[in-house]
Amino acid sequence: MAKTADNRFPFSIGHVAKVTGIPVSTLRSWEGQGLLSPQKSESGHRSYGEAHIDRVRRIDRMRRVDGQSLSVIRRLLDSEEEQAPPAAADEEAASVVAFNNLGARVRSLRQEAGLSLREVSERTDIATSHLSMFERGVAFLSPARLNALAEVFGRTLAELLGGTKGRDFPVVRRGQGRIVGSFGPGVAIEQLTVSQRLMDAEVWTIDPDRESDGFYAHEGEELIYVLEGALELALADRDVEVLGPGDGAYFNSRIAHRWRNPGTVPAKVLWINTDSSRLSAMSFEKSDRRLGLGAGLGEGALSLELPEGARTFRVIETHTEGHPTHILIEPLEGLDAETVAGKARQFAERYDALRPMLLHEPRGHSGAFGLVPVSSTAADFGAFFISSYGYPGFCGHAVMGYTAALRALGRLSHTPRFTIEVPDSILTVQVGVEGDAEAIALDMPPAIVVEPGRAVVLGGRVFNVAIVLCGGCYALIDAEADGVALTVHEIESLLAIGAGLRSQLNETLPRRHGMQPAVESVLFFGPDEAGMSRQFLAIDRQKFDRSPGVAGLACLLALNTARGKAAPGTRLDAVSLFGGRLTGEVSAATHGAGGAVAVTTRITGRAHLKGMATLIQEAGDPLGSGFLR
Repeated sequence: MAKTADNRFPFSIGHVAKVTGIPVSTLRSWEGQGLLSPQKSESGHRSYGEAHIDRVRRIDRMRRVDGQSLSVIRRLLDSEEEQAPPAAADEEAASVVAFNNLGARVRSLRQEAGLSLREVSERTDIATSHLSMFERGVAFLSPARLNALAEVFGRTLAELLGGTKGRDFPVVRRGQGRIVGSFGPGVAIEQLTVSQRLMDAEVWTIDPDRESDGFYAHEGEELIYVLEGALELALADRDVEVLGPGDGAYFNSRIAHRWRNPGTVPAKVLWINTDSSRLSAMSFEKSDRRLGLGAGLGEGALSLELPEGARTFRVIETHTEGHPTHILIEPLEGLDAETVAGKARQFAERYDALRPMLLHEPRGHSGAFGLVPVSSTAADFGAFFISSYGYPGFCGHAVMGYTAALRALGRLSHTPRFTIEVPDSILTVQVGVEGDAEAIALDMPPAIVVEPGRAVVLGGRVFNVAIVLCGGCYALIDAEADGVALTVHEIESLLAIGAGLRSQLNETLPRRHGMQPAVESVLFFGPDEAGMSRQFLAIDRQKFDRSPGVAGLACLLALNTARGKAAPGTRLDAVSLFGGRLTGEVSAATHGAGGAVAVTTRITGRAHLKGMATLIQEAGDPLGSGFLR
């Protein structure tokens, strides 16, 4: 495939496979046969653009519908490229999104969501026959109807149309934006920058009498400025206004609005939208070192003058039943691996200095936890975890905290049940269960009971310890049976016992598959006065979970199942020493050879927003990189 003048290649091979329905193995086979030529980095990483996706769909259609062999398809496509006029060498050709490609994209989204045409029709008030024609590329949809479709799939209209993606350069020359023709004849959109930063900037050209086809609303805010012609604008709570050249409007996009060109000549309009859901991926460019704080202290607007060389990092703060999660929302370059686990490794190689800076004192503490959102080609969302001691492959309370942030950002309004790829697995999360709109349910990875009980002597005392795997390796102690008090006043004693048990177990546990398992945490559990399980999760001598422990509760349910005290459907409420509560339920259990038991569970809890912060690291701060006591 000849290289085009469009040098934008934002998509991974996994994304191409997902939107076209062609397996990754087939795409690589077509590449080997010369049918595809993706962009490749120096390290061999493949990336694709819109033109590649169009070519994949065409190859598939020629193969399935026309019955052409791959060798014939290659000759036909190569012949077309040889006859095509060469692109100008000194400028980028504007890419065009045809409405028929958009129909195919909508069909792919609908099929991924498991929805029929009738179900989408009922949610959007678009006739089933018209939807079918649109998906097949033989009909158009108005902006209002496209917006309704976007809402069904939990996307913005800009995300449905696709966004610009290119070099980070502030100037866009006349005619060099991305042209969108998806609204049909009479409406053309030149995207200056869309889905790339906080603002979507577009120039709309609207022919006379063309309109939005009714009111529509969406997240964010928007600004309209008429460059040429006239635009009629109606907001649900105001009278109709006609804007002429030099007139503008600024309003909350959640207010239902419609538009029309009432004139006799085309209207040209600068249209700018902001999208609150893009907060987790936005970046600010500062022309100076001043950090605005807004009004306060009765002194008007305040701002900080940052020292030369100071860096800032933005985070969203949440807590899950008492344990905090610091969600880093500062965009980072170079996290482009195929998997979330690969992105975590890239972070460790390039940005590990951020981990102690964010989580250690003076900003955090030894038990602080962080989460870094990243894109995923395998799930709806992706994220990996950082802690004061490394890069855990799984953390249940952080997933719940991230869910609370996604909900507040409006990312879950149409997808209360979603998937998230983490380094160890792909998880399913559901918001709003059992009549509680705030509850977050997490379908846990299997918890495997390795040893239901072994005696460990520590300081002259004998402890009966169970070993369970669930994302990590946990030791479980029945506090009541072993005479351990589960109170806030005994935390130092619990941490000391936990550290001693971890040390002994890691010296004595048998090797498995050539590796010695490392017990990461010790869960102390015992009955509560209200019949719940009172729990304390000791991580090491100074670290402990403030919540009852999401993975810890899953491990306890698995242990109870192995001991015959629980079965699928069994529920258990857990409470921390500080009052945080979680509920667990056994989903399924598998009994294997040698007495091994694998149990899947669902853990439900609540997570809450604590705040948003801009962290500052001064170049001359000797302790700015963090420290632990």
